[in-house]
Amino acid sequence: MKLSGWILRVSLIAMVALSLVFSFLIWQNPSRLGRTDTPVAIKATKDPNVAKQARRVFAPTSAYYASKTGKVALFTPNAAVGDDLHNAVRAWRLGKVKAPVKLSTDDYQAVLDTADSLQLLYAGPMSYRQFDRYFFSEAASVKNPNFTFNRLVIDLSGGSNKLLFVNDATRSVATGKLTEASLTRVVAVVKKAAKTGFAITEGRLGTRQVAQYVKPIKVTPYTFLLDQQSANHFVSLLMPSSQSSAVDTQEISNETVYKLGTNQRLTLNNETEAMQFDDTGTRTTATGLTGALSRGYTALGKLSLQGLSTIKYFGYDKSSQGVTFRPYAQGLPIFNTDAYGVVTVANTRQQLQMNFSMYNLIVAIPTSQKAVTLPATSTVYSELSGAGYDVKGIEDICLGYYWKPEDTASQVVELEPTYYVKIHGVYKRYTQWVVPTDEAYTQTTRNPLLPQAQQ
Repeated sequence: MKLSGWILRVSLIAMVALSLVFSFLIWQNPSRLGRTDTPVAIKATKDPNVAKQARRVFAPTSAYYASKTGKVALFTPNAAVGDDLHNAVRAWRLGKVKAPVKLSTDDYQAVLDTADSLQLLYAGPMSYRQFDRYFFSEAASVKNPNFTFNRLVIDLSGGSNKLLFVNDATRSVATGKLTEASLTRVVAVVKKAAKTGFAITEGRLGTRQVAQYVKPIKVTPYTFLLDQQSANHFVSLLMPSSQSSAVDTQEISNETVYKLGTNQRLTLNNETEAMQFDDTGTRTTATGLTGALSRGYTALGKLSLQGLSTIKYFGYDKSSQGVTFRPYAQGLPIFNTDAYGVVTVANTRQQLQMNFSMYNLIVAIPTSQKAVTLPATSTVYSELSGAGYDVKGIEDICLGYYWKPEDTASQVVELEPTYYVKIHGVYKRYTQWVVPTDEAYTQTTRNPLLPQAQQ
């Protein structure tokens, strides 16, 4: 046989062999099914800053000062008054706390109208045990029974050493005894914040007491630096392993799904860049507010968010054992149609479920923007009523910041002050309820990975 014939045969055999090798590799590679295997070999470590931030995350978010002539929502530009007041009372000591007593409507109102009192409010219900763990620098000198409240009332006249724990939902009050309660720093913060605060009354919406601003108010817009993390960042944090293991990745419609074993699943919505983590291997039989808050914060800490210093406890859903954490600026909650910056955690008998976003706020950037004038709360109610809404059906109304839609390439976020109104479990700017064709309503889509109440 000629040499050229042998060369041709050898070449054909080599080509067939190479073809079989590549075919085998292609069939073994799950990417042909929209799936890849990502090796992960990262051991989970605790961030020491997470434990330190817990006191601030679970601190009251707003503060009122009640005088003989009325009530003021304390507000200081470029500062969080709630945090300043919390720092001013940290060294106080708490002793015996008497069990809560349900008050009549008149007696309850008298507590809220106590002259020369400071009132610190939580955005959601707080348990005494969680409070005792984080509020003062040391726990109470005696073990007190657990109960739920959302407001603290402190007498600033110097005539009482009592701390009142008020539950607005049930109109009940527990009374605690304070020691080492120097009022000097507290009074100084209150006086300063009252000068730039807003006159309010309080109205009842269902089981909530909400601030109603008596006159138009001026609030300065805010600017924040934005942090964006990749999906792989959260995969490595939520699906760690001390040994090399494979994270299975699939593209399903507009979602990217990461799976580790049979228990863990992380879903990324490629349109909104919202993420949902489910772990059926992490369950709990415990129920109650204290456990939910503790487990919620533990889960939040696993995300290692650079902007944890901007986040506060915002709410609790008893039916789902769900805890919501939300970013704040100047003591006001920040909202976004796609729930950027919001973290929800529900740890139930079935699974641990976390909802969060790739986008989070890191730190405020000083600006010289002009203050925005907002109408009195009565005007907002009138506009909602005129648009056909039953004001009695409103679940909540609060002053907050609107995270305006931006080019996703931008690392700066503009925050615009406005009123947020909650109807049927959903928070929207009051202008969105009044005029549904408003730009945010048409340009953004609801986040399908988040419970409706958290949008």
